[in-house]
Amino acid sequence: MTEKPRVQFITKEEGCMLCDEAFEELESAMDYVEFDLDIVKIRPGDALWEKYWDKIPVILINGKVVFTHRTTRDLLIRKLRPKLGFFGFFRD
Repeated sequence: MTEKPRVQFITKEEGCMLCDEAFEELESAMDYVEFDLDIVKIRPGDALWEKYWDKIPVILINGKVVFTHRTTRDLLIRKLRPKLGFFGFFRD
């Protein structure tokens, strides 16, 4: 059995419209696929702010940036579901 994916949702401390929309898509995806969610609220001066302030919201899966600005439930599900290889075996 595989581990649940780890999703990190990076948003501004004070929130934003795009962040709210992306979070709604994340919540909707939870009905279809299991994952651990970590919400990180950043503000000016934080190390992550310097890296992501112009890309907010940012969604990482297992440490890899997969979405910036916008996403949809279906795109999230596609990224979160295990991928099957040619012979039906799980692959990374």
